[in-house]
Amino acid sequence: MTAPSALDTLAERFGIESRYVDIAGNEQVTGRDSKLALLRAMGVDVDGEAGARAALEDPSALPVPPREIIARPGQPVEVPVGDGAVRWRLELQGGDRLGGDAEGRLRLNVPEAGVHALRTEGRAGTEDWTLLAAPAAVPTAADLGLRPPVWGVTAALYGLRSGRNLGVGDYADLADAAAATAPLGADFFGINPVHALISSDPAGFSPYSPSHRGFLNAAHIAVDHVPGFATCAAARRRMSESGAAPAALRSAELIDYRAVAPLRAALLEMLFEHFEARAGGRQRRDFETFVARRGDPLASFALFEAIAERHGPGWPDWPAELQDSSGPAVRAFARSQAPRVRYHAWLQWLADAQLGAAQSAARTAGMALGLYLDIAVGVRPDGAEVWADRSGFARGAALGAPPDRFNAAGQNWGLAPFSPLALRQQRYHAFAETLRAAMRHAGMIRIDHVLGFNRSFWMPADGTAGGYVRYPLDALLAVTAIEAARAKCLVVGEDLGVVPPGFRERLAAAGIYGCSVFQFEREPDGSVRPPDRYREATLASLGTHDLPTLRGYWAGRDIECRRDAGQIDAAAAGAERKRRDEDRRQIVRALGNQGLLAGGEDAADEPDAVIVDELAVALHAFLARTPAALRGVQLDDALGVAEQQNMPGTVDEYPNWRQRLPVTVAALADQPLLRRIAAALGGRAAAAGKHAERGSGKCR
Repeated sequence: MTAPSALDTLAERFGIESRYVDIAGNEQVTGRDSKLALLRAMGVDVDGEAGARAALEDPSALPVPPREIIARPGQPVEVPVGDGAVRWRLELQGGDRLGGDAEGRLRLNVPEAGVHALRTEGRAGTEDWTLLAAPAAVPTAADLGLRPPVWGVTAALYGLRSGRNLGVGDYADLADAAAATAPLGADFFGINPVHALISSDPAGFSPYSPSHRGFLNAAHIAVDHVPGFATCAAARRRMSESGAAPAALRSAELIDYRAVAPLRAALLEMLFEHFEARAGGRQRRDFETFVARRGDPLASFALFEAIAERHGPGWPDWPAELQDSSGPAVRAFARSQAPRVRYHAWLQWLADAQLGAAQSAARTAGMALGLYLDIAVGVRPDGAEVWADRSGFARGAALGAPPDRFNAAGQNWGLAPFSPLALRQQRYHAFAETLRAAMRHAGMIRIDHVLGFNRSFWMPADGTAGGYVRYPLDALLAVTAIEAARAKCLVVGEDLGVVPPGFRERLAAAGIYGCSVFQFEREPDGSVRPPDRYREATLASLGTHDLPTLRGYWAGRDIECRRDAGQIDAAAAGAERKRRDEDRRQIVRALGNQGLLAGGEDAADEPDAVIVDELAVALHAFLARTPAALRGVQLDDALGVAEQQNMPGTVDEYPNWRQRLPVTVAALADQPLLRRIAAALGGRAAAAGKHAERGSGKCR
């Protein structure tokens, strides 16, 4: 066996996998150039084998993060500090400090959950540790007093329709939609991420390409719910002068973000001036308290937004002196443009209050969990989060996926990943803040591409082939458990794709629910997986926002769209249709075997004759027979929508993130198909018993 090279050893030390198995089962090798590019992305710049050897021979040349140890709160843990006497100091996350002396070994009893900093000093020198005191697992539905199964609905927030929004679904629509579906028995209402986008970039509206995951999308602020709207003459006059424009924007087949943005911005500007001039003492105190509580991160984000208005949405294109978030030019800009910075902080106050009001409305209407919020896997490399913390992210590499039969060149998502080295150096602060922001107004969160807890595929910007980079799985699970326990929040991990052996079992043991998507749940022979073979610790659903809706799937609409977008040619589309026809027969046969579809197995010979509404009810009844603890109903399926929300691999070829629901949120509770699906999942009658054993105050 050939001994590993110095470059191989260095790459392994920094978590770069030397080889991986692709979706087709073929082993792929991470080459020399890829390893060098991925090391550079983590700030380890070596010029080849000689440089790698020199770095390994000089420990001071390489970054060394704190050592880590995971413990349980209130239980003893032994820290391997070596022989001899040591002096130790433990700084708890909450600010308290403990310390003392130890001889031979250090045995600590950590009093509280958190990510704590430990320093030891002894004969061998000084050493820093990260001590993660975490519960054994994230809270489950049963831990929160719920009796599974629990079901809810999911929808695209931007696509919510009402008679009062400005053409994009807003936080008030969310409150109304949750209140409308709660009486049907739904215990959560899930939406796409509402992370902050760059407000001066109306073309950057993908919810999965955020500027900052610690703040909220101001485009969803319900303008007519802003304090002072009723008494702001300028704003009301502007609305009146708009005439039929808002109604036209609301009724258009697709969302026109560019057309909506100027009206919304004009109204918010007027309302801010009104607030500054006339806001009452309580409102002003609430705002100032919010600003003080969110501190420097809010100040940095608001400052980014103000600079972006002046110099363009992406910080790499700004004047060089403004690219350094802590530089003197940035501080001078903050002073000279203080009112503008304050305006963007005010928008965050509004968004936070309105999202909180939506959660309150959901809970008041009877939802045990309320909002189910999503966390994007990465951020825009030119956005506020990277600008504020350049060292925390990979440089010159983006998240993506390796080549497969659908994408010969692989997928480049254009998102900056957390650097695993920086996560450890910063004691997971940024990751914890991301979780905390999502859990603030949610009873359940979804972590997009949770496979990234274990490893992520990085694609170098210079075109070099990508490779997998490992992440500190145990530590990320521990931080998730800490934050979820504090927030009393359930966690769902999107665990679809090429899943490493044992990973789903690790998630389940950690209390994190996986995803069971009917379109993917197939046996090795291609047949539909029977309901009793589904995993228990999952959220089961028919599809996702990246997949065709039920109606679109049944009609092969997604195949047509992929052909029109140039992703497949006519021959490939024909082959896809043949496979789809067979899958439809398999589905009808499976439903017939379960006695859930009229005609039984005989209906499999004529899937075109199946009424899609009946199919929707039968499929959700099928999900109800699985042991899955959570079940989700996509409103698109319950309202007969044909077009999917997003077609992966497209930008302008398909109207991603622009589809609307066909009915208003006020009419949701009266939709016959939605009511039938709710009944198939248990409805409110079953929900009464399901909630009977809730602990007092646990979920409220």
